[in-house]
Amino acid sequence: MIAPPAARVSAAAAIYWAAGVVLGAVKLVTVVLTPDPWRLLAFGSDDVHYYVLTALHAAAGDGSTFDGLQPTNGYQPLWFLLLTGLFRVFGVDRGGAFVIVMVLLVALWAVALWLVWRISGGSVPALAALVVLLPHARWWGGCENALVAVLLLALVDLVLRRRLLRAVPDVGSVRVLGVLLALLALGRLDCAVLAGLVAVVGWWRWRSVRLVATVVLPTAVSLAAYAAVNVALLGTALPVSGVAKQLGTGTNWAAVGQFLLYGSLGPVPMCFGLTVLVLAAVAYRWASVDRRVLIVLLVLAQLIQVAWYVVTTPGWELQSWYFSTGTVALVLSAAVIGGRLSSVRSAPSVVVALAVLVLVVFAGKEAVQVLPRDPSSSPYTRDIDAGQWADRTLPPGSVLAMGDWAGSFAASTQHPVVQLEGLVGSPRYLEALSDGQGSAYLHSLGVRYYARLLHPGEPFSCRPAEPWFGNGPKLDLDLCGRPIVYRGDVRGAIDLVVWDLGP
Repeated sequence: MIAPPAARVSAAAAIYWAAGVVLGAVKLVTVVLTPDPWRLLAFGSDDVHYYVLTALHAAAGDGSTFDGLQPTNGYQPLWFLLLTGLFRVFGVDRGGAFVIVMVLLVALWAVALWLVWRISGGSVPALAALVVLLPHARWWGGCENALVAVLLLALVDLVLRRRLLRAVPDVGSVRVLGVLLALLALGRLDCAVLAGLVAVVGWWRWRSVRLVATVVLPTAVSLAAYAAVNVALLGTALPVSGVAKQLGTGTNWAAVGQFLLYGSLGPVPMCFGLTVLVLAAVAYRWASVDRRVLIVLLVLAQLIQVAWYVVTTPGWELQSWYFSTGTVALVLSAAVIGGRLSSVRSAPSVVVALAVLVLVVFAGKEAVQVLPRDPSSSPYTRDIDAGQWADRTLPPGSVLAMGDWAGSFAASTQHPVVQLEGLVGSPRYLEALSDGQGSAYLHSLGVRYYARLLHPGEPFSCRPAEPWFGNGPKLDLDLCGRPIVYRGDVRGAIDLVVWDLGP
């Protein structure tokens, strides 16, 4: 009798769980041991600061505001509420808030690993799923995508373990499914499409209006309540970040290419969307019926989301947090393929070796991410230097404005910073922008200084296009003749420039 390759399975399991311990420990150690103001480097994200600063204001009783000057709802509500509650309970400052966010990300990472293990049904399939999760999830950026990924994995686990695609499912489990879908919609509003798709699949399998209503109603009620609160507080049902992205005309066909080719690991392109579609097609051949349905459902949800952005966000660039459903489809597909490969000679060893390589690369990358602290090292370090300069130099209470990269700049200064892309501003700002009164609106907020981090290939100009993203209306900024009070480079290629707009 030939014994099963227990050593290989054992190695796969050891590597899998080591990924959780090593990466979690690396991220916690780096964020705790890195002093301010460089602690923010642990996230490698500008957008995390839109959450952190707004949630800190809300926790302090200032209301939902990023800059302390205007109200906003430019965030995904569930992640924002979670951060606000934790900041309130622990009473943290900015440095402490970054630690809280990282602890939360590590906790979500642990839950995700447990769910992937349960879903995969074996060490080699789980390790194969981890290999695709690490480079594509962008877990440690501090935005909502980690929470959304965990909710999606929980949904997949629930459907598979409770066999909810049977003709007569457990009613209690269907109720839990409805709650999960509502949380997903509040975690990322575009994930509401999943409730509709699950309702269609549910009707196909159950033929029960009552069960379909049980799935859909929690999401409908949650979104209605969310819209009602927004209307009451800001006069608009939609998040201002979504409205800002819809300014302009035309379709955003570039979003298709961004989805298909998104991501890189150093110089290696990751081609996220292409990888999702190819692995899903391969896994579909080998998957069980329930897993096939889930893979198709997740891929279809992702394609509908991309189509929505093509139609509604002219000129806007997609980022990793737009791709959560595709990421979980990738994980599920990789687990199916890994399960098939586990019976192929030498394939488990290849999966283990690949996982070790990916783990070493990611652990090393995350460990050294906080080390380059020269102002010219990156946009983040240049933002930090500019923020410190502002605190040393500008009069107390001076108001600055900045478009792209305003997050890490605002997190590095005690001065209020108005974000000019409109993502965490007020609906009034977008109205003023559309009416050609953007500069007058900024003047009403007391904006005295304007900062701009030039983009690669962007020529220096005293009449910059602001907002940078999208093809909607622009601010009527004329900085010609205005004094430049700060200027610093990033890798000798681009500059961060601050102008004094005068009284």
